[in-house]
Amino acid sequence: MKYAILSGSPKPSNSCSEMLAKHLFTDMENITVFHCIDIHKNPDIFHQLQSFDTILLSFPLYFDALPSHLLSFLLQWEKERKRAAVKVNLYVIANCGFFEGKQNRYALQVVENWCTKSGMCFMGGIGIGAGPMLNEIQAMAWQHGPKAPVDKALRRMREAIITDTAFKNSYVQPAFPRSLYIKMAHHSWNKQLKKNGYDPKRVYPKR
Repeated sequence: MKYAILSGSPKPSNSCSEMLAKHLFTDMENITVFHCIDIHKNPDIFHQLQSFDTILLSFPLYFDALPSHLLSFLLQWEKERKRAAVKVNLYVIANCGFFEGKQNRYALQVVENWCTKSGMCFMGGIGIGAGPMLNEIQAMAWQHGPKAPVDKALRRMREAIITDTAFKNSYVQPAFPRSLYIKMAHHSWNKQLKKNGYDPKRVYPKR
């Protein structure tokens, strides 16, 4: 079986989407990584993707849906598949800045509907919350602590991929207090505002 990662992040490197996908394939060799954002650099990408048995699409949530460049990519891929459709299994990981992983459920439905229309085999997905936090604590162990629930979900999907079986959509977030996560997010947001010359007190609406 040939496996590939398709990153739907607008970041060319160091994205949470790619990090999660690579962790799922830990210790597995010859995993090719493609980036949707590189479509203009690699116009042959659709033909290349058709040569894989299974593709893991990993992307960040944008307004409860997919990033615009990823939507455009899928529409172009759909046209290419009308010319030469081959059986390809698609597993999906969606991550978001919201704490709750279930915020990704509509995005997974969008991808599933696209698979039905394009002839791809939708094999299931994971919606992961608190994505930015996971990207910041990469040095921490996966099997224990805050990242453990996410690791467990990724391991289950990995087993489904290896055995070529469907995976029931699941939603997960780190084992971490929601209230503390929100406080940390506000602190990070305010820090970025100040770094870029803005006053947080003037940005937030008065109540």
